Amino acid sequence: MRVHVADHPLITHKLTVLRDKDTPSPVFRSLVEELMTLLAYEGTRGVRVEAVTVQTPVSAAPGVRISHPKPLVVPILRAGLGMLEGMVKLLPTAEVGFLGMARNEETLQPTTYAERLPDDLSDRQCFVLDPMLATGGSLIAAINFLFDRGAVDVTAICILAAPEGLAAVEKALAGREVTIVLGAVDEKLNEQGYIVPGLGDAGDRLYGLV
Repeated sequence: MRVHVADHPLITHKLTVLRDKDTPSPVFRSLVEELMTLLAYEGTRGVRVEAVTVQTPVSAAPGVRISHPKPLVVPILRAGLGMLEGMVKLLPTAEVGFLGMARNEETLQPTTYAERLPDDLSDRQCFVLDPMLATGGSLIAAINFLFDRGAVDVTAICILAAPEGLAAVEKALAGREVTIVLGAVDEKLNEQGYIVPGLGDAGDRLYGLV
């Protein structure tokens, strides 16, 4: 497993505003989208491309284009949905699937309540979007779900991670072709399984309490 922490000053600045408990939901949503585009730039460094030649107004020029099959972007509902627009702005030709996962607040284990993905992901590169890598349970389940359908390469893009969650993902996915791209690694998890200092419940701050 490869881990990349994107410590660009603009990422750190936007993350600081996200952390502030007084940042209102509309601003929070806008910042998540902006931050996601920056993280997606880092996360797509390994996207597969193929050589092409195009005709400029002057002459032929070599270049590249995104290879087929197209990458698949998979936000984990509901909080991952807030990251989607920032990702597809950078990778507009990608296809989009969805995984709905919820964490049992007593056991901290994930359950899948919705799924909209191709049945066959053979030879596909997949990009999983989830703001918070806390215990790692949801991300592990999502990535295994994709590999079980034939995915060969999965990149997870998260705004924040806890060391405990990273360790759990690395242990559970040993031998898999997985990359984790992060805005920051925080101090720890608390007793309730929340990242400290973190930024609270990303879903609630994006969309309000439901």
